[in-house]
Amino acid sequence: MKKTILFLIALLGIVGFSSCSSDDNTEKLSQLTVQLGSSKTNVDYAKFTVKLTESRSGQQFTSAANASGVAVFSVPLGQYDVVAEDLVDGAGTMYGSLQNFTFSEANKACRVEVKDLQSTLAKTFVLDELFFNCSKVDEFTNLYYEEYFTIRNVSDRPLYADGLSFAICGDYNAIEDDGVKSAYLQKDQIVVSQLYTIPGSGREHLVKPGESLVIAHTAIDHSEGGTKKGAVNLTGADFEVYVPHQYSMTTDNAEVPNLTVNYSMFQAFSWGYAGHAPLMLLRTDENLGDYVPKHLVKMKVSGAYGNMQQDYLIIPTRWIIDAAETGCKDNFFHKVLPAAVDKSSIQIQDDGLYGGFKSLFVQRKPAEKGYVLDTNDSQNDFVVVPNGQKSYPKK
Repeated sequence: MKKTILFLIALLGIVGFSSCSSDDNTEKLSQLTVQLGSSKTNVDYAKFTVKLTESRSGQQFTSAANASGVAVFSVPLGQYDVVAEDLVDGAGTMYGSLQNFTFSEANKACRVEVKDLQSTLAKTFVLDELFFNCSKVDEFTNLYYEEYFTIRNVSDRPLYADGLSFAICGDYNAIEDDGVKSAYLQKDQIVVSQLYTIPGSGREHLVKPGESLVIAHTAIDHSEGGTKKGAVNLTGADFEVYVPHQYSMTTDNAEVPNLTVNYSMFQAFSWGYAGHAPLMLLRTDENLGDYVPKHLVKMKVSGAYGNMQQDYLIIPTRWIIDAAETGCKDNFFHKVLPAAVDKSSIQIQDDGLYGGFKSLFVQRKPAEKGYVLDTNDSQNDFVVVPNGQKSYPKK
């Protein structure tokens, strides 16, 4: 009996010790408050999900923010990485992060600034296929409106193309530098003749990683059912550049959405068949309807005889997210894009300012995992492919 009592006492002691040890190992949870903020107005914080990652264990916690941008967690004290995104079906437009936040009894709240997602990424969109040279069907037939270009998502996540803009350089590299337009480069500005924007509310035109959008000058079947050899079919383009004007020479395909025309000095899309007026891909938060009228400057028209004057648009070079200094061999007199945007140039064998219609196609070189080369060095990144232009027919 005595042995039995001693055994029970010992057993109770073990159980009691185990219970105390279990209590000691249970981590105490405390309330952590994350406040989202932004320099932008009218941010819908209720769309944001906030994720915590504990630095030591990698354990993750998620919470939805409320309309005021507050997300509350019940987590152990420790060090956390904080990420906030407005993801919908795996794609977002805004992003913010805070690294190595120490959550302690003395520090139970933090603030995370959210901004446009694409401004936080090292790579987003680039110009890819460039067909400005156009085709010649026969001795008497040039296809003047066959130009198209593509932009490719070179990031590792789906991105919306809504609000991206395109500009055509107002200075021509196929003529001597008069020092007027090029002087703006010293002020971190650039002179452009045209500006166009992809329309959308912000979540309309999703481009998956490695995929592209096609922008056509005129989204029609230039091959006329294949009867014009070498011509392209662009009826399946994602957008077309139609500039409404009483004397417009192009056809507006009602089935293909138009880019928004922010400004066109020519009242038309004019890229330059020899590539002497490089194309730029832009991103800005500016209200372009307000910006454009305030930044027009009258200058001599590039390449024109006499002293014809027109209004050119001045934009900051910080808007440029990608560009390619295209041009033609033997008729390349000066760079018109800043070196920070493109160190060199990709040149075709053409006749200069009044060239074209040789079916010379410019495209980025392929890179790993289905992506394309992008080193801001066109001579290295692009290749000229005779008759390499592609058709994008309606599916």
